[in-house]
Amino acid sequence: MVDKMIRLNLMSFSRPLNVTEFIPALSTYRVERPFSLDDFREAVGHYFNENPLFSKCYLIERQFEDPEDFPISSFQEVVLDEYLNYYDGFLLMSVTYKSNPNIQGIFTAFPMSMQDGYRCFRFQQALMSTMKTGKDQFRIAETIAELQLRTDDLGQYLPARKPFIDDDEAVRMMPWVLRETIEPTQKIGPHLDMVKEEFLRRQSGNLLVMKNASYGSSLHFGNHLMYLLVPSEVVARSSGSQIRDYYKAQAAEVEKKVAQLETPEELAAAGEAVMPGIISHPRRFGVNNYGDVSPYDGSDFSPEKGTLLKYQWHMPYAVSRGAAAEGSGMHMTFTLNGKAHHFLTQRR
Repeated sequence: MVDKMIRLNLMSFSRPLNVTEFIPALSTYRVERPFSLDDFREAVGHYFNENPLFSKCYLIERQFEDPEDFPISSFQEVVLDEYLNYYDGFLLMSVTYKSNPNIQGIFTAFPMSMQDGYRCFRFQQALMSTMKTGKDQFRIAETIAELQLRTDDLGQYLPARKPFIDDDEAVRMMPWVLRETIEPTQKIGPHLDMVKEEFLRRQSGNLLVMKNASYGSSLHFGNHLMYLLVPSEVVARSSGSQIRDYYKAQAAEVEKKVAQLETPEELAAAGEAVMPGIISHPRRFGVNNYGDVSPYDGSDFSPEKGTLLKYQWHMPYAVSRGAAAEGSGMHMTFTLNGKAHHFLTQRR
């Protein structure tokens, strides 16, 4: 199933890949001392060991006066400014702050068709763990062998990369702002009750649930996302728990259909239908919940060398521009040490 979901997602976005399809993400850590670019370079080298999707990255560093000078609203500017340097790989950036030498960030820009948001997060945590221990915490080759994944034919699914930016892709500011809140953790039912309230307030037409098709957290590459639509009439009559049951039943049906796909032509046809199928449903309110990421916060060993403080990201412009339409929006969440971190789009 993981094999096929990776291939399906590789075929789900435009070909060639362009700048609007990259996910910017930042993990911020409390550190004993900032890691150097040499530390980054040595650690990320392990990521390329038998990795069928990525063989290089563009590594840079940026220093700001303080964290407020690098807000999430500016992430897309970095994606654009550095694109010509990393378009055929991915961007990896060390972020430090003059006001606090004990804070360091790991910023990445990965193509969404090749790496989903959760695995961007897991990449950053594995990179930090590798720098802390001096040992490979990605375990790419080992995990491929353990899961018996096929990688010999992945090359035919990899999209070409577009080495320039067209005028209509040069968007430096998202058409929405993000409202960040931190609240006590809720179970999935009450959480979706809260989402439902926002969905109804906006008079949205379809709840778009972005759900992992695989929870193999040890696998640090490959997009595994499913896109599941819950109609407004189902949302309106259902509790949060019932909404969860509805999209879980949908996910089971999707898995059955994906399991029947065999040839590259079948996977290509199914992948090419994903985005048009979503776009055909107007007034979409997207939901992306990473769950509890506390096991990866870095406190399990040598916490003084690096402990996660926060994680920030937004969907690529190709996906998230729809969140600014009338009746639309996006609600993203992750849980860290008993606190739910919410990111809600609001139209400018």
